[in-house]
Amino acid sequence: MDLAQYTVPSAIPPSTSFPVRPDFGATQPNPFASSLNRDALLSYAYHLYDSRKDASHGLTHQPLFEPLPIPQTPAELYKARLLPLLITLKSLHPTYIPILLLLACTYHALGNFEESLHVNYEILKLHPHYAEAMCNIGTTLRMLGRNEEAFEWWWKALRTRPTYWDAMDNLIGLLFSLTHTVPGGPQRDSLYSRALEICRFVENHTMDSRGRLKMPLPPSELHRLQRVFFTAASLIMLSSNDLPKAAKEYFKAIELVTRPPLPNTDDELYNVRELILAVYVIGLGMSFGSDGSLPREIWDTLHLDGDTPLAARLTDPNFNIFHVVRAAGSPLVDALLRYGSGALPFLLLLPDQVARLPSFLFPSSGGALPGICVRNPEDGRLQVPSEDALQKTNLMTSTILLTLAKRYQDLKSSNVVVPGFTGSLNVNHSLCILFYYLSISLVPSPSTYNNMGIILATVAAVREYVDDLGHRQILNGPTLAKVYYESGLHLDSSHPHLLTNLGSLYKDQGLSDKAVQLYLKAVAAKPDFDVALANLGNAVKDTGRSWEAIDYYRRALSVNPDLPEAVCGLVSSMTSICDWRGRGGLATEVSVDDKGNLIQPGSPSEPPRPGYFTRMIEMTEKQINQGYLQNKRILTSAASVQEWLDVVTRAYGRRLHQFEYDQWSAMFSQFSQTHEANPAEDFINEGGFVLRFLHWLQPRLQRRWYISVYGKLYSSNRPVGRVPSRDNDRYTIPMVPKVMTPPSIPSVLPFNTFTYPLSPRLIRLIAHRHSLRISYAALTQPWLPRHVYPPPIPPLNGKLKIAYVSNDVNNHPLSHLMYSVFGMHDRSHFTVYLYTTSAWDGTEYRPKIAREVEHFVDASTWSTEQIVSDIVKRQVHILVNLGGYTKGARNDVFAARPCPIQMQLIGYPGTLGAGWCDYLVCDPIACPPELSAAERWLTIQRGSPESTGPLHIAPAANSPLDIGADLDPETKSEEWVYMEKFLYIPHTFMVTDHKQSFRLDDGYSPEERVHVPVTKLWADEELRRFELRKSTFPDVPQDYFIFANFNQSHSLNPQEIFAVWLRILTRVPRSILWLLRFPGAGEEHIVRTARQWVGDEVASRVRFGDVAPKDDHILRGRVADLFLDTAECNAHTVTADVLWSGTPILTWPRHKYKMSSRVAASMANATGFGDQMVVHSLKEYEERAVAFALNLQYEHKQTSSGHIIVKAEGPIINLRRNLFLNRDKMPLFDTRRWVRNIEKGYVEAWRRWVDGTQYELSDEWNQSQGPEKQSSCIWVEDNDPVEIVQYDQ
Repeated sequence: MDLAQYTVPSAIPPSTSFPVRPDFGATQPNPFASSLNRDALLSYAYHLYDSRKDASHGLTHQPLFEPLPIPQTPAELYKARLLPLLITLKSLHPTYIPILLLLACTYHALGNFEESLHVNYEILKLHPHYAEAMCNIGTTLRMLGRNEEAFEWWWKALRTRPTYWDAMDNLIGLLFSLTHTVPGGPQRDSLYSRALEICRFVENHTMDSRGRLKMPLPPSELHRLQRVFFTAASLIMLSSNDLPKAAKEYFKAIELVTRPPLPNTDDELYNVRELILAVYVIGLGMSFGSDGSLPREIWDTLHLDGDTPLAARLTDPNFNIFHVVRAAGSPLVDALLRYGSGALPFLLLLPDQVARLPSFLFPSSGGALPGICVRNPEDGRLQVPSEDALQKTNLMTSTILLTLAKRYQDLKSSNVVVPGFTGSLNVNHSLCILFYYLSISLVPSPSTYNNMGIILATVAAVREYVDDLGHRQILNGPTLAKVYYESGLHLDSSHPHLLTNLGSLYKDQGLSDKAVQLYLKAVAAKPDFDVALANLGNAVKDTGRSWEAIDYYRRALSVNPDLPEAVCGLVSSMTSICDWRGRGGLATEVSVDDKGNLIQPGSPSEPPRPGYFTRMIEMTEKQINQGYLQNKRILTSAASVQEWLDVVTRAYGRRLHQFEYDQWSAMFSQFSQTHEANPAEDFINEGGFVLRFLHWLQPRLQRRWYISVYGKLYSSNRPVGRVPSRDNDRYTIPMVPKVMTPPSIPSVLPFNTFTYPLSPRLIRLIAHRHSLRISYAALTQPWLPRHVYPPPIPPLNGKLKIAYVSNDVNNHPLSHLMYSVFGMHDRSHFTVYLYTTSAWDGTEYRPKIAREVEHFVDASTWSTEQIVSDIVKRQVHILVNLGGYTKGARNDVFAARPCPIQMQLIGYPGTLGAGWCDYLVCDPIACPPELSAAERWLTIQRGSPESTGPLHIAPAANSPLDIGADLDPETKSEEWVYMEKFLYIPHTFMVTDHKQSFRLDDGYSPEERVHVPVTKLWADEELRRFELRKSTFPDVPQDYFIFANFNQSHSLNPQEIFAVWLRILTRVPRSILWLLRFPGAGEEHIVRTARQWVGDEVASRVRFGDVAPKDDHILRGRVADLFLDTAECNAHTVTADVLWSGTPILTWPRHKYKMSSRVAASMANATGFGDQMVVHSLKEYEERAVAFALNLQYEHKQTSSGHIIVKAEGPIINLRRNLFLNRDKMPLFDTRRWVRNIEKGYVEAWRRWVDGTQYELSDEWNQSQGPEKQSSCIWVEDNDPVEIVQYDQ
């Protein structure tokens, strides 16, 4: 029989006959004559006797030596005690149905299904409509594998008694089990449809069209009827995924218990819409103060008489919030949507506030769900039922609310149809949070607190609240999430998910030690918890112990091989210690298999070699694509297309030309189209576009404000006032849509892209996606004004205000390089501020820098708001980011856009991918111009057939989401990487301070050194180097060539460069390779790999040294003959250290699109001898290194002081001589020259901003004849001569 097509008869056919058996109990003249029956009854007698707690002591009521045998199993008990007793009772009362019913069930329990069926048939012979017997027959037939007959009998039972819950559960259970035995599609849908028909049958027989019960149900059974609606909703989602339709069923289940019990009036038939509105009114009241005050626009819709505060009304048992919100109607909904900027607003409630919701919603029942109460017949008051009924109904209602919350949480669109509301609503997470609150208020559970925390952690809403001490505190999503996690841990202190998520909050706050402790507790509670293991690995890695993290990542992957955080963490940690086993690789690069064997490159058409590195790339691309499915339809939910166009018009400061109007309109309109596109295929990141547009808007409105007050004034020769605050409303910007959720980010960090061979697009998008998360966090802060920050006043007498922001003003490479920079600025033309955002480490670097810079600001304890406010107050013109995506950097300050011009310098050699960074300070070697978005745009414009006329007539866009020259970073293009414009510094963008700070080697100041004969300088250096080499490597012969690299171990990736180093060692037998234990855990892996690839002899010539203090590190750098640079990510600060010591470097700028692989070439070029140190292929790299080593000639010579030294001559010695003797003249080490040049760049950047020519397609840019029309880059010129001297042998 096909159960999906089966139709149940309306009643049992009259012709139905049942098997009749003789009454075997009637043949016994004395039913208790049998010893079996006797013992059964005696056993029951003993049970009754023993049940008395006050039985007389000292009496013996059972024989000591012949006691009754005690059954050992339930089956023995049934067979020896229960069955004989029931047979006896049946013989005495053959028509008493309760005896027959229990006897049938006993036979069933003993596996005697035929006897069970026989007894049930006897019952139906006595009572043809006895539903319990019908249901039991169905259950027994199911055990016999007769599913069709079982279904028929269960249906008969349910039709006989529509509230027979067990019969319904059996029917639904059978149909669900059958769905697993048929293929998907029509057959499975037919079974779902049949199950839904059963639910509808029960609904129609128990509820009328208005949702009122047709008959009273005992309070203990209401949760069973709720389950019918819950099952119906689940079936709808399974068959059609129609949430609005399913929500109606969920809502019916909720309304069943939130309405008062029968008899009730039409006024008491409350619906979920009114429940939602009631929670909003109560929640906003609790959020806005102890008196329960509401936002005025919402309060006015309630039409409450008198001045009694809402808080006082809520405690009145006669106050009915449902009546109030019903009377308010649609105006209340409209007010809430206005308050939420077009969406239902977020409620931020503390757990104790959530716990009070039931008492405020249902005061007449003391906070109990009214539907399960009973009316007192005398006064009509509601009486709470038994605790058991209360708990079961609360649990069922909480489950339904949790399911609703999850359904709305999983929506891909924020626009949904909510039953009871007109049209669609923008709800996103706001409605799901409300359902979570209601669920927790009924049944607080650790898992619900955990779910609540997860979603709150993504919410950008903020409100103030008064704590227990009366202090006003800021409450935002992450802060509230922490409260919920901690509340859940009060219920279950070892809940692994709560521990893990709380740990992640601490980790995000930089409290790695606290995070580690929580992760360890989570793993102890659940050793196979993959997320906790991966998070623990990340936290341990962040403390600098990446090698210890590897085991945690491997354990996580053994549980879940597809966990991105574990894969990416494993790649990073294994990379940091040069353990390349199992790495795999791209087809065109050297790869390593699971055993550590080297696999040579293949052709581009070959597939990647599988390994954890290629797995990481796959997962990163998947995460990138998942981002396209997030935050859909949010732009037009926040404002209409015309409203967005009005914002653009304000940015232009005039009416849009028709072509401009058409282009912008088309751009905004694509987000309002109703057809379902595939964003991942079209690379459409709507949330990203909204944030990009806001950042596009901010500096343009700032400039518009500046021009309206000061005109095109580069500087002022007299003090002028600040822009008037009365203009604030003219320069407002749209808020981030409240329904927007934080943009997702890839697990690969931007900093890690330096050492990974990734594509240009992937590098660009990893940075961009992280920038979007920072933008979202900054632009959703409550302290951010609705208008752009006011522009600074014009520079007084041309004196620009420059502010640097750094987290590294300590013993850090950045301070080593910029030690004197801040004090060298020309104070007659620049006012310089340095904001340090980290605590002092106790070294001498910060005090010296603080003394020399004009304004040193210790902002290490300041919030983002305080830093931004101080920058705005000081009227800063140009803000310089010295951190980028390095640990502890304060990019959030820049994302708030406090300054007209913002740029990135030194600290991070790569794109930030951010709309809040205007310029990247670099040079043409480090960053070729065609790799910037703006230059790419110009190329596209000029290369278009339509570009013969003015460029303001834009040709077809590179991407539908290009904002003029601000190209959409989501595009599939591999042709460009940098979203920033380039500010090109002559010679090299890298600044150094060695000329001022590291002169311990020869002991001369720059002024003294020019008067010392070069022959003496070089002779002293040769002796110094000879002695230092002997002390550093006493066992290495003086005629050995010393190759060296002092980078951290992670820079050796990809392993291709290490393979070349080993080939060089092989070809130069009298040589060693000097590396650092950086970290020490990498040494064993490097040595093992060397032995495996080239054998023990060559591997024995790989030597290791310890990391040394800065002065010692620079001093010993001269011991090396040649510094072999890494290719994927060069030595940066180390390159300066080595070149200052006179040691030549050999570098290969491997990637045109990767700044981190080109920095050393830039620095080498700034020595004047770059052509000897920069190569253009891996083959040339190897040959140049070998040639340098093999062309060295050694001889013993006596110095003028009588010392015998081994003296070498050859091309590399000549290069070393020139590097050492010219170091004070080189642009690389000329700090003052570098400062003068960047000051020129600052002045030009300010000019372009004031003129408006910084922005392509602006009216000013179109009319410009300046250099910016030809190139978006600022090309700083250095007209001072460079006096490099070529010293021959």
